[in-house]
Amino acid sequence: MGGVGALTAQSTAFAAETPFISEIHYDNAGTDSGESIEIEAPVGFDLTGWQIVLYNGNGGAAYNTRTLSGLVPDAGVVVATYPVDGIQNGSPDGIALVRADGTVAEFITYEGTFAASGGPANGLTGTDIGVAEGSATPVGHSLQKIDGVWKEPAPNTFGARNKAADPDPDPEPTGCDSLVVNRTIAEVQGTGAATPLAGTRVVVEGVVTADYRTGGYNGIVIQTEGSGGQAPAAGKASDGIFVYLTGNTAIHPSVALGDRVKVGGTPSEFNGLTELTIGAKSDVQVCAQGVALPAPAPFTLPLDEAGRESVESMLVAPIGQYTVSEVYNTNRYGEVVLAAGDKALPIATDLARPGTPEAQQVAADNKLRRLLLDDGKTTNLSSAGLMPPYFSPANPLRVGDSVESFGPSVLSYGFNEWRLQPTVPVDAATPPAARTTFKVTNPRTAGPQPVGGDLKLASFNVLNYFVHFGGDARGADDEAGLAKQEAKIVAAINSLGADVVALEEIENSVRFNPDDPQQALKRLVGALNTAAGAGTWDYVRYPASLPPAAQQDFITTAIIFKPAKVTPVGESKALNDESVWFNAREPIAQTFKSGLLTFTVVANHLKSKSTSDLAVGDNADKGDGQGAFNGDRVRQAQSLVGFVNGLKASSGSDDVLLLGDFNAYTHEDPMQVLYDASFKDLNTTGKATYVFGGESGSLDHAVASPSLAARVTGVDVWQINSHESFAFEYDGNPAFYAPNPYRASDHNPIVVGLSVPKCARVITGRYAGPLTVTSGITCLDNATVAGPVTVASGASIVVTGGTISGPVTALGAAQVTISGTTISGPVTVTGATGAVTIENARISGPLTVAANTGGTAVVVSGNTVSGPLSCSGNDPAPVNNGVKNTVRGPATGQCAKL
Repeated sequence: MGGVGALTAQSTAFAAETPFISEIHYDNAGTDSGESIEIEAPVGFDLTGWQIVLYNGNGGAAYNTRTLSGLVPDAGVVVATYPVDGIQNGSPDGIALVRADGTVAEFITYEGTFAASGGPANGLTGTDIGVAEGSATPVGHSLQKIDGVWKEPAPNTFGARNKAADPDPDPEPTGCDSLVVNRTIAEVQGTGAATPLAGTRVVVEGVVTADYRTGGYNGIVIQTEGSGGQAPAAGKASDGIFVYLTGNTAIHPSVALGDRVKVGGTPSEFNGLTELTIGAKSDVQVCAQGVALPAPAPFTLPLDEAGRESVESMLVAPIGQYTVSEVYNTNRYGEVVLAAGDKALPIATDLARPGTPEAQQVAADNKLRRLLLDDGKTTNLSSAGLMPPYFSPANPLRVGDSVESFGPSVLSYGFNEWRLQPTVPVDAATPPAARTTFKVTNPRTAGPQPVGGDLKLASFNVLNYFVHFGGDARGADDEAGLAKQEAKIVAAINSLGADVVALEEIENSVRFNPDDPQQALKRLVGALNTAAGAGTWDYVRYPASLPPAAQQDFITTAIIFKPAKVTPVGESKALNDESVWFNAREPIAQTFKSGLLTFTVVANHLKSKSTSDLAVGDNADKGDGQGAFNGDRVRQAQSLVGFVNGLKASSGSDDVLLLGDFNAYTHEDPMQVLYDASFKDLNTTGKATYVFGGESGSLDHAVASPSLAARVTGVDVWQINSHESFAFEYDGNPAFYAPNPYRASDHNPIVVGLSVPKCARVITGRYAGPLTVTSGITCLDNATVAGPVTVASGASIVVTGGTISGPVTALGAAQVTISGTTISGPVTVTGATGAVTIENARISGPLTVAANTGGTAVVVSGNTVSGPLSCSGNDPAPVNNGVKNTVRGPATGQCAKL
């Protein structure tokens, strides 16, 4: 889409951004002669290293390779000649044009099609050109590609650009004597951003290069005959201009591409585009027909505003690689945001701290590399019920895909974007040869990349999954829409391979049905189990500590898990502080146990960047890329750090993973709060979770405590949502809907693999001591051990139930866990570097806990100690998690009140 005048041009002699095969000859009557292949490209294009590879359709192997070199001459074509029978005669055979980097620019076949086997086109199926030569083809004829379509044999034009035959080589001009040219197009354009002749009637002359009388723009584009072919240059005046024919179709002239016309009108600027507005049908007069179109100007990015202005409304041929950077509006307006180079445009603050020179450089580079491909229309395709161009249900176009070949185009401007417009409107029915085409370079995958580990934790935004409709509900309009939405979410979550998933944007049912506050969550888990098998999934019950329902948002966070893989430990917890969380979703946390690993997951959804509310003070958008309400997000991150410290103490484990939508990109202030508290952002994949405004970054994060980060085996961002067109969403284009994971939401899920510590040695039954643990983890599972137990520095012991006769001594251990065990003799744990938990044990000797500094509070809880309990020098101080110890001897030091 674009504003009036945001238009482009169609060329019968167009040289695409990627050089292409424009003419071939391989067979004729008698002995074959003059066999040749012609490559068309912009003048001055360097073909050094490009290759023409000939393929045999019988087996698909390459049989000849020709390497090109040098610049394309003024003729705009390069011809490769071959000896008699040098090019095989088909049924079928093929030709591949290969770029200097080894990738295939084009693979065509004639007299049928086949897949190449070996060589640069290996595995590719060629495109049949649809016409052929044979033993009756006259000598001197060839097959030529004209206006993007291959034509039947005709007299060859090797060495010159192809153009359609002129049915009347000397047509009678329609008459244009009544208009007297008084300005050139370049004089009307001027050398700056705006016309210097605004409001002054002028008469100019040019060739019609684009026709937008239909599609909403109500205009044509003209360019000075013989101009073009030169690279953009700041300070140079453009030789093209958009002619606005007004919305009155009665005064639209009858013109065609290639007509040389005189136009009288008034110059002006419309939304940044210089245009010429006519006043009557007689203001456009055709002077000649079938005039050669100007050569497209080679167009290379990065390029600044002044450089782009110099070719505004001119035929252009983009040079180099272009990557799809956003497809959100492709379904609605036929727009595709492109980025010059092999990567989508990044969010500046996802790569660098806000306001720094590094972030400013990224933002500046994005502007220079950005270009929007349009469809030549202003139509809202979605509202009009029209299928979009450039992609289809069977052939999705994703962020990260690449341009394969540019169609005939002009450079235009509108709605604050430089736009590459096709020279006539394109739609879903436009053949690929007549429009820009794409190749898959970021393909869909059936699931995330392997992340390894024994457990997989994930975050998933469920896109306002609501089971209520209307009023304050934000999701589907009705049950039918919900069923479609639910099917996609279920397919996606069940394909994650995750064991614990933090959810965002699920209905907070307490706001709609207080009697069933987790109604939406229960329905979703039910649907997951219907698809995956009964009992596969369960959900964390909401914390009792949440604020009153009226203070909660209509959406909330949640946690689901697989009971076969993890077991919840204790009740869930919430951060209830409405002085900080009044405008966001309160974090919800649950501690889990899996084998020897105890860890806590916190589901988060911080305040959005939306400016729909009044943002003042430190919440005002400072223009540094962080958006509005950054101050509140910083305070929420600070609150979260305190919440996690409490979770570590209550769970007895330092292992914490923060998951969810933080509404802050990787290097923004709220994330820095977490990094300063020693948390680590685990996403080092370079993959983004979100696409906004044509730029990619991560609002969603997996942030781990140092101890848990050490257990991470892999991370992946599964790019199934934000990298897809809105057309595939449950409420997008009905023709694109499928109950699959793709575009189940607008945020990509992130998956983390974790290793679970394992017992190096397991002792059950009776064991005649002494027992000395020198390395690894030794587990006593309801064992009866006679003799002293000693744990050496760096080793670990986990004791569950059973009895031990004799003292237990651990000096400098990595981990000590004693739970429900009866011990005769003293227990001494000093200098531990990891977690220490002594709970529900019966100890008949003194219990001494000293100088343990593993980062997590020592847990001394629910024990019965016959001797004294002494605690000193532990950092942090020991806790009892609300369950007091029974001590017959004195309890002293840090344990005096435990």
